[in-house]
Amino acid sequence: MKIFIRKISFILLSFLLLTSACETEESITITSPDPAFVLQEPAVSNIFLNFSLPTNAAFTISWNDEISGSSSYTVEMSTDDAFTTPVTLGTSDTNSFSMSVADFNNAIRNTGATTFVDIAVYMRIVGGNTTSNSILYLVTTYPTDAPATTSPANGDSFILSITTVDDVAMTLNWSDPVVSSLLGINVEATVEAAIAGTSFASPSALGVVTNGETLSLTHSELNAIALGLGLPHSAAGDIEIRIVAKNTNANGDTLTRTSETTTVSVTPYNVSFPFIYLVGDATTPGWNPNNNNTPLFRSQSTPNSYHYTGYFNAGAFKMLEVIGQWQPQWGTNDGTTLAVNPGGGSDPGTFNVSAAGYYTYTFAPLSEGSGFTVSAYDASSAPTYATIGIIGSATPGGWGSDTDLTQDANNPHLWFINGVTLTNGNEILIRANDDWADVWRHTGSTEPFGTASGTGNNIPFNEPTGTYDVWFNDLDGSYVFIAN
Repeated sequence: MKIFIRKISFILLSFLLLTSACETEESITITSPDPAFVLQEPAVSNIFLNFSLPTNAAFTISWNDEISGSSSYTVEMSTDDAFTTPVTLGTSDTNSFSMSVADFNNAIRNTGATTFVDIAVYMRIVGGNTTSNSILYLVTTYPTDAPATTSPANGDSFILSITTVDDVAMTLNWSDPVVSSLLGINVEATVEAAIAGTSFASPSALGVVTNGETLSLTHSELNAIALGLGLPHSAAGDIEIRIVAKNTNANGDTLTRTSETTTVSVTPYNVSFPFIYLVGDATTPGWNPNNNNTPLFRSQSTPNSYHYTGYFNAGAFKMLEVIGQWQPQWGTNDGTTLAVNPGGGSDPGTFNVSAAGYYTYTFAPLSEGSGFTVSAYDASSAPTYATIGIIGSATPGGWGSDTDLTQDANNPHLWFINGVTLTNGNEILIRANDDWADVWRHTGSTEPFGTASGTGNNIPFNEPTGTYDVWFNDLDGSYVFIAN
């Protein structure tokens, strides 16, 4: 009985609700959005431009256009939201647009932006006579402008003097906006010099400055550089100077910016450069500074240019200026530039040879902070001689017999004789196997060192009569006479 009553109640309630609904009239109006030309807001509004990925897309934007009816669109940017001076980034015949890292970076830097971090960049799309809304990116760019040298000026002259060796001879100044920027990166500026007109084929480093814009050189420092480049002493010669700025990112990629060149005139003074000797377990004398230490050879045209081609053991070495003394001592602290302890300071690090073999080392010029080069040398086809000696009117045997040199125990192409008497105003030739088939002759050196070759005249000996150590390298013809 109760179930029946409940059913009747439910039917009555449903009827009442239906009756009430029929008595109320409602109308629903469906509207469509107005046509629009909308540039989509970016999902990410911060862009970091990585110079090591120049061809990657810096951004991709897209838009909806229900108004203009255009089939071609222009993408504009501005550094202010009013688009006072809009810049065209490109065009598109679709509803999207991308731009590479390098192109976007150049476009922003070309606006004259003076900062690098969080530069406000507004973008909009123009289709026909209709313009979309604008969107905002905050962009971190990378530098493209090179440092600008402010002094010295082109044509400045510097006359160097041996009486003021420790005085400042030249101060170089330059401007680099990155140094004072908020990028938070270290900028390493190498000041390079080269003989004018050589296109920096063989530059020398005047110095390296980190996060700075100035470098001063004393008379002695600039003199060593000038002579090392090959300028004649006591005569004016032109050198070119440039600033090479580098910064390295976390991935080890390096961005390099090079300034315009500045040409100056330098007059070096005459100076006698020391002979330099090898010491270390990579070389024949080992770590004994008084063990008939092998000298470096020298360029006959550039007195402050030193080189050595020969065999090195796996190990390390340094260079000394005086046999039997540990200072002055030359080495490297960073593996790329020269460092020196002239005496009383801290000794530099070693030149390291990872694998035994033949190498060519070049130190030009020999001055603190200058770079040096090392390259593997292929001696596999070089002949190995049984004997090599000196002969000529300046030697003990005259033209009648050779005075034999001793073959280095570690390097069959290196020869020497100690304490041999040589006579001023006479001549010398170097020959192998006591025969005229292999002879090394004069190539024009006016110094007691040089590079001999198979053609030419006899080598004149113009040094004072006395005893000398003679060293000869049959790989490249280098020779040196060192007075005892």
